[in-house]
Amino acid sequence: MNFLKRFSLFEIVLIITITGIHLYAAFSDAYNFPNAWFTRDDAYYYFKVAQNITEGRGISFDGINLTNGYHPLWLLVCVPVFYLARFDLILPLRVLLIVLGILNAATAVLIYRIISSSLSRAMGILAACFWAFNFYIHTTVYEFGLETALAGFTIVLLMWNLSAFEKKWRTKPVPPRQLAFLGMLAVLVMFSRLDLVFFAVIVGIWVIFRGSPIRFFLPLDIVIIFLSMVLSVAIRTGLEAYNILYASSAMEAALISLVVKTISFYFFGLYQHPRANSVWRTISQVLAANSAGTILVTGFYLLLLQIGFANNFPRTAFLLDWGISVTLALAIRLTARLIGNKETPMIEQTSPISGLLANWKKWLGDGAVYFGIISGALAVYMSLNKFIFGTSSPVSGQIKRWWGSLPNTVYERPAHNWTTFLGIGFQNAFDAWQPFSNVALWIAKKIYPLYPGSDTTDERYYMVMAVIVILVVILAAMNIRRALEKITNMALIPLAAGCAILILSYTTTAYGGAKEWYWISQMIFVTMAGSLFIDLAIHPLQKFKPLRFSLEASAVLIGIYFAYGLGSYVTTVMRYNYFPPERPYIEVLPFLEENTQPGDIIGMTGGGNVGYYIKDRTIVNMDGLINSNDYFHALQNRQAPQYLSEHGVTIIFANAQLLSMPPYFGQFERYLEKYNVYGGKGLLYLLKEPKY
Repeated sequence: MNFLKRFSLFEIVLIITITGIHLYAAFSDAYNFPNAWFTRDDAYYYFKVAQNITEGRGISFDGINLTNGYHPLWLLVCVPVFYLARFDLILPLRVLLIVLGILNAATAVLIYRIISSSLSRAMGILAACFWAFNFYIHTTVYEFGLETALAGFTIVLLMWNLSAFEKKWRTKPVPPRQLAFLGMLAVLVMFSRLDLVFFAVIVGIWVIFRGSPIRFFLPLDIVIIFLSMVLSVAIRTGLEAYNILYASSAMEAALISLVVKTISFYFFGLYQHPRANSVWRTISQVLAANSAGTILVTGFYLLLLQIGFANNFPRTAFLLDWGISVTLALAIRLTARLIGNKETPMIEQTSPISGLLANWKKWLGDGAVYFGIISGALAVYMSLNKFIFGTSSPVSGQIKRWWGSLPNTVYERPAHNWTTFLGIGFQNAFDAWQPFSNVALWIAKKIYPLYPGSDTTDERYYMVMAVIVILVVILAAMNIRRALEKITNMALIPLAAGCAILILSYTTTAYGGAKEWYWISQMIFVTMAGSLFIDLAIHPLQKFKPLRFSLEASAVLIGIYFAYGLGSYVTTVMRYNYFPPERPYIEVLPFLEENTQPGDIIGMTGGGNVGYYIKDRTIVNMDGLINSNDYFHALQNRQAPQYLSEHGVTIIFANAQLLSMPPYFGQFERYLEKYNVYGGKGLLYLLKEPKY
């Protein structure tokens, strides 16, 4: 009973509703699981590796090649669950579905607590129900069976603790154990999805530089400095050439620029209080800081080019970078000055060196605790990967960046237009701001009579986006004091900066094969930021108790509507006593089992779900995402057929035309002999020697 007292009535009802929906799905027909819930091939990479670990076949998808193509924390969760696969292949899926329901409920409760304590109970109810029952979030985060559900929970758990931290540090000294606890939570976030390392780092900046303007400016400066450099290169070269030839050199220059310009910004006084200087002095500081930074970055990079430690680089991009970074840095400072409290007198200016001398011990000590934990955990992870798998980072990410550098690859292309490059595209893999972008697209369709045309969807979509952004700015400006307070208390600045850097880490690195579930932090940001701006609109109504009660009742009714919609969907697709038990889990399984022998080792592009469900055969992944580092290099060197043959593969099940295109480059053609066909894919013998 003491445990239950920790939860409000709403939280208890929310938990029961979410787990009830998932329990209903968990006990439905076995055929539902591969065909209506766990439908993404990538999830089965985790499932099969976890199963093989429990059966003593190593950290491997096929029991032959060691692989690290996954995010480690979710695999750790899957391992005990898939111990049950030795009894029945569907049983661990039923258990995992319940685990996903628990993660959904826990995340929704934490969102409720963050929003209700920072904004209002009505907004907390609405935000929690939106997260728990929104169809897009449910499908992308919880149905796929991927690491996204765990990543969402760890992000919100860290945000909840940051919100509590924000209320405590202003009145009490921060002990090292509190920073260590935040560091450990950041490690959980990072290992739930490795690309969240950027968010973990920015959270460290937010925590360590508390009480200083640095905590507000530096996260945003990291975004603009990085964006400025890569955007300058892309403008100078064009996106196609950028992806194929210049992405790596742009990354090198951007990283150098981050280090040099942040130091330059500090010593030229750009991290002082926004009202510490006049407007003209702020402008001169921005110009001087960027000029000095650009000169140093240009000189250092040209030196690296001369001694052969850097790649080819368009020199004029440095001038473009100067102009873009000056514009963005100045916009941030002048905006900060504009929204500052105008009744506050001019703040006495402290020199950057004086500030450094006064604070360096505290900053260094706090940084050593927080970043020591993160960097130590990351170093251990990378060292173990290097020792066990031969590469310090997941091979799947390396392969996808290689795909992006290839022209005409058969797999998903990297960001190929300016909207996707900037992370504001829609209806593609780089649609990073769902489910908000779905709302904007719905409005864009409704205004068709006002702006007709068969090819005007893009224009109408961005018009709607622009109008929404303008309305948000106006609303925030009308409530600037409350908006700034809530943005700070909810730690939305580090979350926003982390979202931006995460998007750029994919769009600007020629990453081929991005997926919709990568954008979990953006979904959380949309939920929290959306809650804030709705709250700003309805805040005047909260002052009256009857209206406050009406808002809470309305939020409950909307939550019931959301829950009913999701529950109806789940009961429709997760059927009971509908499919005969003997029906194959995947339609291709009987064909493969009839046309191969027990013990055969079959190569497939993808093959996650087949690898998990097939009996007495082994599936080897051919695209490399869940294969070894050695196979990746063999594929790059066009020796993949020999590699597979040496590792026991005798049969290939793949589309022959696909194998003729990059990244395969036709290297299998001389080693294949077709003997059957299914669904457009050939079942082919893999010969040990080439035919010609």
